[in-house]
Amino acid sequence: MILMVGEPQLMQTLKKHFPERSGVFFIEFADLSREILTAISPDSVVAPAISAHFDCLELAAFLSSADYKGLFRVIAKDLPRPEIVRTEVRQHYPHLDFDIIIPARPVPRNAKVMH
Repeated sequence: MILMVGEPQLMQTLKKHFPERSGVFFIEFADLSREILTAISPDSVVAPAISAHFDCLELAAFLSSADYKGLFRVIAKDLPRPEIVRTEVRQHYPHLDFDIIIPARPVPRNAKVMH
């Protein structure tokens, strides 16, 4: 089970791409509680590194206080220095299995690939 935490608009957009019984549960950060986390019991929590309503440090603090044992991954689309965020989260919450996912930049259609 994967718990995706994020913005309401993004959650609605992402839900369209997953079948109802896909093993992915979507929730807004404001709705997340210890009881919900326990009930879902996700293997992985995935969220944006920074959003309008929360950031990965706030989510890490929550997961730590809830004694979460699974993977915690954040998506850092345009973060200039992701290693700083990685170091800070790991320093403050060393027992969390934390890392950053950096999506590959799409290659423009007219770009030439050099071998």
